[in-house]
Amino acid sequence: MPGKISNFFVASIINTPLHPMLGKNMAVITVTGSKTGKRYSTPINIMRDGEIFTVVSLRDRTWWRNLRGGNQGQIRVAGKRFLVQGEVIENHDGVINGLNQLFRKYPTYTKYFGVHLKADGHPHMDDLEREAGKRVLIRLHPLTGG
Repeated sequence: MPGKISNFFVASIINTPLHPMLGKNMAVITVTGSKTGKRYSTPINIMRDGEIFTVVSLRDRTWWRNLRGGNQGQIRVAGKRFLVQGEVIENHDGVINGLNQLFRKYPTYTKYFGVHLKADGHPHMDDLEREAGKRVLIRLHPLTGG
């Protein structure tokens, strides 16, 4: 599990002109704590589909909970900032469907999740079931004026 120090260094790099070192799928998300009102920034891996950014997070992480109910945050990716509205998918079937779509579009990501593909390119349902119990999907919809 990433620690505060490693998150600090990754976030620092993403927020500088050196961000290409980490690749185009790394971003920093900043959210406002729903209980504390404090701003929290954390590095995330994103997958972009058109204008929408998708993030897969472990359920036991806390940053994504501040995006429930369509709350807003800000991401910095590839040197650009986006004001985003969160769409959190937590229900088991929704996560399975979302992971299935992601892995069919990005089959190389399956190795990071221990998901195996069948001969037809579809992920094994047992693997999706397992991962859906551990993960949530967050879709980040850019808002104008970000």
